[in-house]
Amino acid sequence: MQFAALSNDDQVAALARLARTALAAWELAEARLDLVKYRENAVFCVTDAGGERSILRVHRPRYRSDDDIRSELAWMRALDADGIATPSSIRARTGDYVVTAAADGVPEPRQCDLMTWVPGSPPGTLEGGVEATDDEVRALYRRVGALAARLQEHAARWEKPPGFSRPAWDIAALVGDAPTFGRFWELGGIDGDQMPILLAARDRVRERLTRLGSAGVLIHGDLVPDNILVDGDTTRVIDFDDFGWSWAGFEMATSLFPLQVSGGFDAGLEGYLEGYRSVRAFPQIDLDLLPELLMARSLSYLGWPVGRPEIESARDLVPIFACMITEAAREYLQR
Repeated sequence: MQFAALSNDDQVAALARLARTALAAWELAEARLDLVKYRENAVFCVTDAGGERSILRVHRPRYRSDDDIRSELAWMRALDADGIATPSSIRARTGDYVVTAAADGVPEPRQCDLMTWVPGSPPGTLEGGVEATDDEVRALYRRVGALAARLQEHAARWEKPPGFSRPAWDIAALVGDAPTFGRFWELGGIDGDQMPILLAARDRVRERLTRLGSAGVLIHGDLVPDNILVDGDTTRVIDFDDFGWSWAGFEMATSLFPLQVSGGFDAGLEGYLEGYRSVRAFPQIDLDLLPELLMARSLSYLGWPVGRPEIESARDLVPIFACMITEAAREYLQR
C-alpha cells in the first residue's frame, strides 16, 4: 500500500521507526518518542533516560535541500546568540546538523534534525486563530510585531554562511502557475461557483503585487500562533522551516491570517504595527498592499493540501478554508 493511502496512525508509526533510526546519530536510539505534530513535517518529542527532552524533526521529502536546512539552523543559532530566543540545534556525532535516515514503510529517506526543547505554550492555532479579548490580542501581536522586526533587522545585517540557501515567498511562489504549496485550482472540494472567484482574485493579486518589487527581505515566513511560545514574559519563536526571502508585509499578513478565523483582526493589526514600529519603520507600500498579501497567503493555504494528500489535517482544512477564502476573495474583488 502506498504511504499516502495509510491511515494517519500508520504513517506516524512508520515515521517514528525512521525517527528512531535517525536518533542513533545522536546516540539516542533508546530514547522515548512522542508525536508533537504531523503537518508539514513530523515532529517528535525525544526524552532520554535522564528525562531531558529535545525535538526531532523528520522533514517532508523534497521540500527543503540539506543546504536549506543547514541555513535555517545557522540563522537560528545566530539569533539565539544575539538574544532572540530560539531552540538550539544539536550536532550529530558526525558533526553535521542534518542526518538522512530510512525505514521500512517510508518510501524514501528523510532528512532529520534535532533541537533543544524550549518551554512555553502557543496562544492559538492557524486553523482556530486566537481566542482572546481585543486587548489581549493587541498585546500579543505587539510582541509578535516587535519580534518580526527584530528578526528582519538581524537578518539584514547577518553575514550569511557559505552555501547559504533559502527559498523565496514571491509572486511566483504564492500565486504563480506552479506555486510552492500547490495549485489550488486542482483541489477537489472547490465547487464550480467558487473557482471563478478564486481565480479572478489570484489574477488581480499577481498584477498588483508587482508594485512591491523583488522579494528582498529575509523573514520567518510562518509567524502564526502555533509557532509562538509564550512562557511568562518570554516570547520564543519556533519552526523556521519557511524562513526565506519575501516582503515585510507578507510576514505580517501570514501572522494576521488566523485572526480572520477567530476575530480580533483590527486589534492584531494595530498591535503588530505598534510593535514592529518600535524597532524599525514598516514600509508604507506593504501596508497599502496588505489586502493583496492577505489574499496571496489565503490562496497559498488553499493550495497546501494539493501536494500533501497523505496529511489528514490537510484534508480536514479543505471545506473550512474553501468557504472562508472564497468569501474573502469575493469581498476583495468588490473593493
